[in-house]
Amino acid sequence: MKRKFSKTGIALVGCMVVCLILFLAVGVPNGFFDDGGKGGDLDDDGTPKIGEVLEGSTPILVFDKSDGAKKLMTAFDKGTIVSATVLYDEMGANAPYETTDQEEIRTIYKGLKNITVSDKSEMSITDCYHFVAFTFEDGTSYGYHFEGTNLLSYGSDNYDIAGGGDLFRYMQEKCTSEQ
Repeated sequence: MKRKFSKTGIALVGCMVVCLILFLAVGVPNGFFDDGGKGGDLDDDGTPKIGEVLEGSTPILVFDKSDGAKKLMTAFDKGTIVSATVLYDEMGANAPYETTDQEEIRTIYKGLKNITVSDKSEMSITDCYHFVAFTFEDGTSYGYHFEGTNLLSYGSDNYDIAGGGDLFRYMQEKCTSEQ
C-alpha cells in the first residue's frame, strides 16, 4: 500500500523543523544549560522573543556569524573578557568609558545580546557614532559600531536594529557622567 503525504502534513513538519532550528540557534548558545558558564542567567525582559525572530529580527550575536562574535560569546561564557569600552557619541562631545568591573561588563554584554537586527537600511546618521567593544585576556578585542540608536554599522552596510534601549541608556549615562 502506497502512502500519500498531505500538503498540510508536510507544512507542519517543515514548521517543526524551522522551530527546532530557531530554538537551537537562539536558545542553546552559551549558557542555555547551566554548566557553570557565565551565560546561564542572561535572560531578562529585553531578551528577544521567538515571535520577533519569526517576524525577521535576528539577535545581534546570531546575525553576526564572524569569528569575532563567536570569540566574544565564548569569552563571555568562560569569563575571559577583561574590559569593556563604550562610547555614546553625541557629535563628538563625549569620551569613551572603559570598565574592568565584571558586573559592568555583564550589564553591557546583556544589553548587547538583546539587540535584534532586521533589514538592511539605506539610512545613515552623521555625528552620532556609538560603539561597544570587549577586550579579551589575549589582548584582542571585538565590538560593534552604531549610527544613532537604530542602526548597526556592519561591514559597509547599515541595518535596522531594535531592543537596544537598555544598552544605549547605560552608555549615555556612563559617557556623559564622566565628563
